[in-house]
Amino acid sequence: MKLSAFLLLNWLLIAWNTNDVAPKEILISGKVNVGMIKEVSYTIPHRGIFHWGIKATSPVDAQGNFEIKIPCEQTSIVAIGGVNQTKKKFIVSPGDHFTISLGAETDEDFSEAKGPNEEGQKLFQALPNPGFVQVAARKYFKDTVISEIKSKIAVEKAKDLEPFSVLLKAKKITSAFYELVKADRDCYYATMQAQLVWVKLLRSDQDKIKTFSPAHQAWFAETYREYPLSSKSLICSFWWQEYADTYNDVSIYLDKDFDPKQHEERYKNETAHTFKMQEAPKRFNGEFLEFFQFSYLYDACLQKHFEKELIALFEQFKQQYPQSPFTQYLQPLVEPIVEYHQAQAADFSDQYKFVENYASLNSLEEALKPFKGKKLYIDVWATWCGPCKAEFAHKAGLKKLLAEKGYDILYISIDEPNRDEAWKGMIKFYKLEGNHLRTNKDFTNDLVKIFDQGGNLSIPWYLIVNEEGKIVNADAQRPSNLKGLEGQL
Repeated sequence: MKLSAFLLLNWLLIAWNTNDVAPKEILISGKVNVGMIKEVSYTIPHRGIFHWGIKATSPVDAQGNFEIKIPCEQTSIVAIGGVNQTKKKFIVSPGDHFTISLGAETDEDFSEAKGPNEEGQKLFQALPNPGFVQVAARKYFKDTVISEIKSKIAVEKAKDLEPFSVLLKAKKITSAFYELVKADRDCYYATMQAQLVWVKLLRSDQDKIKTFSPAHQAWFAETYREYPLSSKSLICSFWWQEYADTYNDVSIYLDKDFDPKQHEERYKNETAHTFKMQEAPKRFNGEFLEFFQFSYLYDACLQKHFEKELIALFEQFKQQYPQSPFTQYLQPLVEPIVEYHQAQAADFSDQYKFVENYASLNSLEEALKPFKGKKLYIDVWATWCGPCKAEFAHKAGLKKLLAEKGYDILYISIDEPNRDEAWKGMIKFYKLEGNHLRTNKDFTNDLVKIFDQGGNLSIPWYLIVNEEGKIVNADAQRPSNLKGLEGQL
């Protein structure tokens, strides 16, 4: 008996120790259409925190199978999909196992996951999911009575949560699943309220119209008291970053010492990011400050404006958080900024040609006169345009095609004069060999007329011009669609 008791106790201790050291993770396995998706992309929750930038990829084998093990310390949100797909978000808990199938590279061909809380997962994926909460808040922009807006938002939130309450009572979802859904909705609608205050504040400042009042300021304070940024549950929501950004921005504007003109100068002098990062410790601390600074730097780097101050801010982040798990996700975004500034210091070679006296040209017709007798492919872009810069990845194939068809390329930037240095720096960084000019105000207005879309100009925009300087195609295909472009040249 004594030996049996000893063996039982020993077995229990081994089992307890094994459970204690067992990795906390979730398993996702599945299949994709062979040849359609080569890699599966997924986010990795850190202490329950969700961020699009904390991610990894997993290869798909020849048969279209994949298997992913994601570290998961607590019930969290993860997103998964093909690298070029819209990612679907799931709520997961340690030990969960899902099976999913991915179809073609469209959102509609993404099937539901088979696994825990299946009915809840479908509902969660169907919730309002705009790119930014401010987009969803637009329907309230013209409303003026705060109590009515709050009442409408409360109805919206209750409508979102009711189906989950039904599933919880029927024991079709776990309580942990429900609590994270609730926290996510709390953060979403709190962000909506904060964004409405932010919009009122901006309009009041820019339009000189008294749309912002003490009542709005009180509503702002009330929102953050009810849903504090230091909430362990709210930071697990997809929307926490926008919620935190709004709080920091509004707080800066409401500070009695804030000077709007001085802040405008910070953007011109490329010190605005530094100022906002310096302001953050007034409103965040501990892990909340670390995550806020990471997410802020991540988004700023992702814009690819290549502000030099971001290099110094990244170095400060590393010094402040030497063991931060977020550093590895910032590093690949900062490296191109370093390369950009190295390239900016170099001289232009003969492969880069600037149209003579481009600053005094007032129309496309004027700009095309030096190119008479040449066929042109025109790329209208700007340094602040992300999709424009994404197209530069296809410049090698474009260069080869244009040479085969006997075309020169003309890059037309619609940047403001104060972006002249950044414009030339990006030409060097992206190695945009060819002809270049930057428009003035009259030239930009001329392009708007040619674009002819209700007074708007959408970029990137591509045109094909013949030897006589006449536009033969004002809606040419992008470099990323070389096959389509070949048929137009």
